[in-house]
Amino acid sequence: MSRIVDVLVYPVYSEASSAISGYLPFQKSLEKTVRRGYASCFVKVIADDGLYGFGECWVREVPQATAEIVRRLLKNIVIGKSPLETEVLWEEMFASLKNRGHTRGYFIEALAGVDIAIWDLKGKILQRPVYDLLGGKFRGQLKAYASSIVFGKPEEMAKRAREWVDEGHDQIKVKVGMGVERDIENLKTIRDEVGKDVEIMVDANSAYNLSSALKLAKFLERLEVRWFEEPLPVYDLKGYIALKRKVDVPIACGESLFTVYDFRDYIENGVVDIIQPDIARAGGITGCSRIVSFARAYNIQYSPHVGLSGAGCRAATLHLSASISPETFLTYEVYDIKESPNPFSNNICDIPVEVFSKGYVRVPENVGLGLEVNERKLEPFLCK
Repeated sequence: MSRIVDVLVYPVYSEASSAISGYLPFQKSLEKTVRRGYASCFVKVIADDGLYGFGECWVREVPQATAEIVRRLLKNIVIGKSPLETEVLWEEMFASLKNRGHTRGYFIEALAGVDIAIWDLKGKILQRPVYDLLGGKFRGQLKAYASSIVFGKPEEMAKRAREWVDEGHDQIKVKVGMGVERDIENLKTIRDEVGKDVEIMVDANSAYNLSSALKLAKFLERLEVRWFEEPLPVYDLKGYIALKRKVDVPIACGESLFTVYDFRDYIENGVVDIIQPDIARAGGITGCSRIVSFARAYNIQYSPHVGLSGAGCRAATLHLSASISPETFLTYEVYDIKESPNPFSNNICDIPVEVFSKGYVRVPENVGLGLEVNERKLEPFLCK
C-alpha cells in the first residue's frame, strides 16, 4: 500500500498591474498594501512509489503563513499514512487544533490544500479521475458564468459586459458596493447594454448594512437578477435573517465561510438560496463535499466560488461539480481580470485546467485532478 513520504509547499505571489478592484473597507488607507496582487500556496504530496498529487490552499495575503502551517503541522500528521484514506486524514488534521478553537481561517485553508493534493494523488494511484472517486460524472461540461465586472464608470462596466457576451457568456456577475445609487446606475446601464436574455448576478462582498442592502435588493428584484451575493458581512446572521424575510431576490453566500458547521447556521436559518463555498478554503474536497451534501438535504443549490484562486482550486472545483446532481449544481465561476490576469490560474500548468466555450467549461478527464502543474513556472513567484 502506498504511503505518503513528503509534503512540499510553494507559497507564491505575483504583483498585479493595478489594485484588484472591489469593495474594501478603509479603501484609502489599505489600498497600498492589500489586494495589490495574486497570492497562493500550492501543495505537493508525494508517495513512496514516486506518484504525487497537487493541491492549493486559499490565500489572499501572506502565503508564507499558510505554508508554515502545512510544513510544520499538517505534513507531520499525514507522513507515513495511506493517501487512500482521505476521510481519516481529514479528521486527523482537523482534530489537531479544533479543541483549541481553530475551525476557521488560515488553518482550515491550509488543510484544504493538503486534502486536495491527497485526492489528486489518490486518483493517480487508482488510475481514475477524482470525479469517479466521488461517485461518478453527471456531465462532461459545466454551465459557467463570467466573473466579475469590477468598479468603474457605468459606460466602462457596460462595455466589459458586452465583451463577455460577445465571447459567448450569457451569465455575468457585477460588483456592487459603490453606494446604492451608484450601483443602481451601473446596473441599469449594463442591463440596457446586454438586454434581458443575459442573466446578471450581483456581488457586494459584504459591503452593506441591512438598510442599504434592503434598498438595493428592492431594485434587484425589478431587475430580475439571478442572485444577490454577500449583501452583508457573514458575521451578521441576524441581518441575513431580516433581509431574507423582506425580499424575494435569491440570496447567495459562502465564500467567506469555512466548514459545514458554518454553513449549517445559514442553511438551517433559511437565509441562503445558493451556497458558494470555495473548495480551497472550505476544507478541500472532503470538507466541501460535506457542505454540498448538507445543502442538498435542504434543496439548496450549489454554485462554487473560485474567485482569485489558482489552478489547484479550479481543478478540484471542476471535479466536485461534475459529481453533483443537476438538481443541486447551478453554475461554475470563470474568473479573470483581463487587464491583469492571474498567472496562477492556468499559466502554471502544462495543460490548461479551464477550457471555456459558449457559456460552458469542460471537465478534465485525466486521472487524478488532471492538474499538470509545472514547478519551474512557479519558481519565479516563490516567496522567501
